[in-house]
Amino acid sequence: MGWRDRFEARPSALCVGLDPMAEKLPRGVGLLDFCLEAIALAAPFAACFKPNAAFFEREGPEGMRAFAEVLRAIRERGFPSIADVKRGDVGSTAEAYADAYFGGPFDADAITLNAGIGLDAVEPFRRRARERDRGAILLLRTSNPGAGRFQDAAEPALVEAIRREPAFGAVVGATDAAAGKRLRAALPDTLFLVPGFGAQGGGDLGAFFDPRGRGAVVNSSRAILFAGEGKGDWRAAMRDAARAAHDAIEEARRR
Repeated sequence: MGWRDRFEARPSALCVGLDPMAEKLPRGVGLLDFCLEAIALAAPFAACFKPNAAFFEREGPEGMRAFAEVLRAIRERGFPSIADVKRGDVGSTAEAYADAYFGGPFDADAITLNAGIGLDAVEPFRRRARERDRGAILLLRTSNPGAGRFQDAAEPALVEAIRREPAFGAVVGATDAAAGKRLRAALPDTLFLVPGFGAQGGGDLGAFFDPRGRGAVVNSSRAILFAGEGKGDWRAAMRDAARAAHDAIEEARRR
């Protein structure tokens, strides 16, 4: 089974983002336990999980140990993982990052990459992804309001690079359905990671899928993780939010 197939193997296109913001965690629940609960509660509705390294890094060594444990727990449950690290560097530095995330202590099925300083910055990841059947998901059109200012200029070269390389996927934000439609037409065989659904307001998802309703995993992080903020039963709220996100995505990709 190829790396893209692992992300499409389940009857779901929901990617559950794990962004454990320490200030929002339920009282008395640690970062690692919270993420493990989220994985267990969302598992019936998920296609994959995407832990965001930033929220683990800021907790120091204990946070990074939790990051490794979360990736291990996702794998042990039989789900593919995306390490959301957005790396982009050159030479031996990029080689070291590739070692860490493809078979190393933070082993993941795919990682997010920033090719903003040049395609040579992602070459070590591309090569290692090919060797280990992993995915290198390039930032193509992100979900932040200022995305277009610089990404418009880079888009043609990135689209051509992604089209040629089966190990590449693309980040295409749900907040710009017109861009999603354009990029899906240009990249019919590429797996899209679609952030911005839920808390960031992205809603028109149909354009991001191929005509069979495949080819994309749609990420929801805060809208699921913190659905129970201020409520008595945060676990039930998290589970219900994951179910609702799954159902909304399924409706969109059946259109």
